[in-house]
Amino acid sequence: MLSLSEIDALERQLKASIVALNKRNTVDVTLIEAVDDALIWPGKFDEITPLAALHDLDILLTRAPLFVCAIAAEIGFRFEGVGTVFWPKFSEALGLTVSITQRQRVAEIFEVQAKRYGLSRPSESAFSNHFSIIAWPIANALLPVDLVGPICRLIARAPVASLPGPGRTTNFSSLRAWASAAEGARLIDWLRFEGPSARVLSALLTDNRGTLLSQGTYTRLREAVATDPEAFFAARAARMRGRTAKLPIAAGQTFGRLALLLDPTGVHLFASWPALPPAIYDEARGIARSAGWRPRLWGAGSFLHPDTALGAGPFAISRQAVPQEEDAAYPEAAEIFGAGTDIAATLASRTIDWTATLLFDVNEERTHAEQRFGVLSGATGYAWLGRRIDAAPLDGLKQLGTAGGYRFFEANLSDPADRAILTGEDLLATQRRAMHARHPIDAIGAPQGVVRPDRPFLIYSDGADANTDVVPQRLAANGHIAGRPGLRAEIAPPAQEAVADFVLFERDSAFEALIEQRLRIRVESRLPLVNVTVTADLEINGRLIARGRDELTALPTTIAASSKLFSPLYDDTVRAKLLEAGKGLLHLAIGRARPLAIALERAPASVEWHEDGPHLVGGDLTATLVEATAHAPHRFVPVNAVAAPTRGAKAYGLLLSDGRLADTLQIFSSNVFDYGDFTAQWGTDVGSRRMFDQGKGVGDIARGRIAWARARCTTLSAIGAKGHIVRQFENPLVVDLCGRTWALAEQASQDSPTDPHVSLWHIAVARGLASVPAEASVDEASVFARAFAHHARLLDPEWPIANAVPADGAMDDALNAAFSEAVTDLHDAGSLLGVEDDFDFGAPPEDWESASKEALRAIRRPALVRQLAPSDGGRLLARRSYADLSIAELAEDLAAWTRNYALPRGHLTPEAAAGALQLWLSPAVCDNVDATVHILANDPFVSRATRYAALRLGPTIAGAMA
Repeated sequence: MLSLSEIDALERQLKASIVALNKRNTVDVTLIEAVDDALIWPGKFDEITPLAALHDLDILLTRAPLFVCAIAAEIGFRFEGVGTVFWPKFSEALGLTVSITQRQRVAEIFEVQAKRYGLSRPSESAFSNHFSIIAWPIANALLPVDLVGPICRLIARAPVASLPGPGRTTNFSSLRAWASAAEGARLIDWLRFEGPSARVLSALLTDNRGTLLSQGTYTRLREAVATDPEAFFAARAARMRGRTAKLPIAAGQTFGRLALLLDPTGVHLFASWPALPPAIYDEARGIARSAGWRPRLWGAGSFLHPDTALGAGPFAISRQAVPQEEDAAYPEAAEIFGAGTDIAATLASRTIDWTATLLFDVNEERTHAEQRFGVLSGATGYAWLGRRIDAAPLDGLKQLGTAGGYRFFEANLSDPADRAILTGEDLLATQRRAMHARHPIDAIGAPQGVVRPDRPFLIYSDGADANTDVVPQRLAANGHIAGRPGLRAEIAPPAQEAVADFVLFERDSAFEALIEQRLRIRVESRLPLVNVTVTADLEINGRLIARGRDELTALPTTIAASSKLFSPLYDDTVRAKLLEAGKGLLHLAIGRARPLAIALERAPASVEWHEDGPHLVGGDLTATLVEATAHAPHRFVPVNAVAAPTRGAKAYGLLLSDGRLADTLQIFSSNVFDYGDFTAQWGTDVGSRRMFDQGKGVGDIARGRIAWARARCTTLSAIGAKGHIVRQFENPLVVDLCGRTWALAEQASQDSPTDPHVSLWHIAVARGLASVPAEASVDEASVFARAFAHHARLLDPEWPIANAVPADGAMDDALNAAFSEAVTDLHDAGSLLGVEDDFDFGAPPEDWESASKEALRAIRRPALVRQLAPSDGGRLLARRSYADLSIAELAEDLAAWTRNYALPRGHLTPEAAAGALQLWLSPAVCDNVDATVHILANDPFVSRATRYAALRLGPTIAGAMA
């Protein structure tokens, strides 16, 4: 029960909350929103009643009217019938008896407060007329619980075009017609509260993206939905339906906006476009990542990550000439997304109005400028202008530089000479013009000429004696102003949940990843952000132990292992403290964004080795001492004690009662051995696709490989045995997961080159395009090959990533430079002294084109590609570039590939895809192997796809580390 002073405080909080909602232009505020926005109740409402048992209701209605109305609205939220139910619950909540007269007074108080604060009012309906008193609290309940089911069915089944969404407003007439046919009068009546109803529908459809409702109010609604199973699943289906609903693609072109940057290196030109609709973006992102799409705008400049390419920009324009009308900004969109699809049409519509002259508004520091649509005006300040290089220059203006096929100039609007030039070019207004100034949020985020509904803007004269009586205006959705067709109101698309996000692989085993210095973190962003600060804080027992900080030059990116972000975390003293504590907290933050907290904890049932053998740490399961020999490394059998072998190697560890091997094992090896002592004899244990099959299942073998890879070694011979035995696990895993036909094809093509430049070198020598001196040995010939690969990358960096055919003359020049360099180096080493440094290679372009196609065909292993299914997906994996990829990024792409080309049973998450790649490339860091292998065993074609990607990725990673 509350005292009068506490009730007065709650009354003040309610008033402040309602006023704040009014200032945010919330239409028809409901008292439930005000209660949740200010967190009025000191606890759960049902648990703190009665609230005013010792007070007089008439005094409360005079002293704290909003407080009494808020209690009534809470009962309206729980509405379960008519007055015979409502008034007893209202009396119970107050702890007071409510007379007939006082009931009428409650309605009068509601009406007074509604006029004063713009509260939601009862609708004109039969229900409101018949129950005129309780209609007030129900109108302020936002969403009565008894309507949760009908509303969820409404958003799941009603015409999607009538529901709120990006680019459209709620069509309440259509929704009321649907409710009349499918639900009944109660839902129709609720849909007449259009302001509150629109907020509820939008919040339920978008998970409250854009904070249409306060977090407290949305939590209230979400809990009400969750208590009704039918409503819960209907709401989930509605959200999926809302995101995947196809919107009609507007015909014509979507013109982007240009921006300029001036720095000591010169002028730089950027382009940006309106963001793609969420449904199109989500679908396009999955297709692009599965295809490994890395576009370049207008075929020039840097390769863009698909998340960036599909974003709004800005994008740097690197072309030296103005694109022609037939040049598409995304040249390969139809090939990747399918000709005629909505995605391809949307990307094809992105263009720039490459006029003869471009105008820009400049900031005060004269370092940045935004494109201006319309002639210049005013008598002070500066403006930047761009004139196509093929057009007459603007002689007399200060030249800034060239970019994108334009010469850029600066004009001083207060200089008569510059004004005369601009006037002569019809670029300066000589008469006063009507201008518009948009809200800052619209000026930053909305396209040119677009304002957001109910957000103020100003139309004014550009003269020096501007009118002082001009007032801000507002437009409703899809509204226009007569005489100004260029200004329109459009609803803003849903806000992005985050500008940038962390993708942390091995999150569940982050403790081991940090201890073993193998954290893999990728920073994703739809925006091409640059110079982004990332921080990492390690906290142990509430104390900050280490802080790492680094600046990422561009996003998205995978943070390198050598990054300054990790250096403090990997310090020996820091890792020792973490090992001693056994748990900690890792905070990751991007700029000033809310940090991501990752709990670090030593894995349960880990093993510590002492002189008397292994001891289980942190586990309650029973454990048995087991051993596996080098001849059967996947079969662990119980033993009584640890005994070093006289020949070969053994691994000892603890087998838990749930079938898992506790980390880590220890390998013991004899001092005298030959490699036959380390040769595994698989016998008939190969070929079972079952997960666990009495020690010979694919899950058993995968567990065994990871256990041996993680095992500790105390002698040099044990280290050698470990590497040899771990490699032998690969063939049985390939046979079990990918099939014997695949394994035979893989063995037949294992001598195929993996580097395209090395492959091109071999083919060039075989076809006579290059020749090695006859007296050169095999090692000396390899010097020529390495030199050619080095110079070929320098002279034609776009082959084979961007172009399937080398640039004309680039490979001949690479041969000449490589042979001169190689002969000089060999002469310095005293080799091939009889060979002179005089080379002049040259071959027709068509010969190099044919050789390059054959080189790419060789590294793609066509015998393996033919065994990938579906064939379209296999061709995408084969043709993509694996250069400059990390396991983290390829895992994201593989996960998208499985969603587009695999059966549901083969769908991989990014974490599972990373685990599959690590199983092949670095088994010691493969976690959650059971879940990963289970998916691979269910779908052999997904197994083949991950194996093929690992075969292509492995050499590029090894080359990057060399």
